[in-house]
Amino acid sequence: MVPRWLHVLLALLAEAWSARRDAQLQFLRLQIELLRQKLPGNRVILSPEDRLRLLRAGFALGDAVDDVLEIVCVKTYRRWIREQQAGKTPGQVGRPKWLTRWLRRLILRLARENPGWGVRRIVGELRKLAITPGRSSVRRVLVNEGLLPDPHRHAPRGVVTPWRSFIAMHMNCLVACDFFCKTIWTPPGRKLAYALVFIHLGSRKVMVSPSTFHPTGDWMRQQARNVSMWVEEEHLDLRFLIHDRDTKFTEAFNEHFHQPAGGVIKTPFRSPMANAFAESRIGQFKRECLNPFLCFSLTHLDHIVQTFVGYHNTVRPHQGLGNVPPSARGQPPPVTNDSERGPIRCRQWLGGLLRHYYRQAA
Repeated sequence: MVPRWLHVLLALLAEAWSARRDAQLQFLRLQIELLRQKLPGNRVILSPEDRLRLLRAGFALGDAVDDVLEIVCVKTYRRWIREQQAGKTPGQVGRPKWLTRWLRRLILRLARENPGWGVRRIVGELRKLAITPGRSSVRRVLVNEGLLPDPHRHAPRGVVTPWRSFIAMHMNCLVACDFFCKTIWTPPGRKLAYALVFIHLGSRKVMVSPSTFHPTGDWMRQQARNVSMWVEEEHLDLRFLIHDRDTKFTEAFNEHFHQPAGGVIKTPFRSPMANAFAESRIGQFKRECLNPFLCFSLTHLDHIVQTFVGYHNTVRPHQGLGNVPPSARGQPPPVTNDSERGPIRCRQWLGGLLRHYYRQAA
C-alpha cells in the first residue's frame, strides 16, 4: 500500500511540472505571435510539405490541438484534415505563374521602348496581339525588373521616367514655386499668413516673397514681377515655372511667365511629388527655421524667413550640389595645407538656431 505522503509528493511534482509546461507554452505562443507580426500581411503561407508535417505532428494531440494551434486558424486546420481523409493532394500555394519567358520578354520590350506607357496601356497593346495577361501579372513583371509600373505614380529612386527626364534636361531653366503657411499670433486672435517660395532647380537658390494675410490677384502679379527681377539679378534662366493647381495662382500670374519657348507647367492633381523640389524646400524651412518660433506679426515672420533664405543661399551645404553652398558652386575646394589653416570660428543667426562654421584667416 502506497503511503499518503507519497501521493502528496507526486501531486506536488505533477502540479509543478504542469505550471512549468504552461509557462513554456505561453512563451512559445508569444514568440509565434511576434514572428507573425513581422511577416507581410500577418499570415504564414505553408507549402504542401509543411502542411503534411503539421498534420502528422498534430495527429497525436487529437482535439487538444485546438488549444495550441497558432500558425493557422482552427477552421483551416480542420479543412486540411478533411481533405487528407478524402485523399485530396494539396496543391501549390498562390496563383500559377503561367507567363512564359517569351511573354515576359515581350512585356519588357514594350515597357523599355515606350517609357510613357503604363500597365493598362501595355495590357491593351497585348490584347491587340491576342494575348490576355492580367494587369497584376504585367505589373509583377515590371516590378521584378525594376521598371516603373505606372509613369503617373511615384517612381522608385533610380528609375527614369519622362517627367524625371524633362527635369534633368531643363534643370538650369526651371523654377518651382509653392505656398506655405504660418500662424501669426495677433491681438485680435490667430491669423494665417501666406508666403510664396521660388527655387531655381539648377542652382538651388531660393527666393521667398513677403508674407501676407490675403494673397490677392494684385499681390500675385507683384510677386511675378519680383521673381523676374530676382532671376535677372542672380543671372539665372527662367523659361519654365512649375506650380500646382492652387486657385491662388491667377491667370495674370501665369500670363506673366508666358513665352514661346516656355511658360507655366501645372502639376497633376494630388501629385506633390511632381513638385518635389518646392515641397522639399518648404519642409526644410519648417524643420530648420519656422517650427521653433512663434510669430507675432508679418514683419516678424519676414525677418525669420529672409534670414534663413540668406543662410540657405550663401553658406548652407546642399547634397544636390555635392555638399557645397549655392554661392560656392564651381569654386575650387579650400586649401588643406596645415600651415595655412586658421582657427575654426562660428557665426550664428536667429539666436543660434542657424550656425555657420568657417576658418579664420591665419
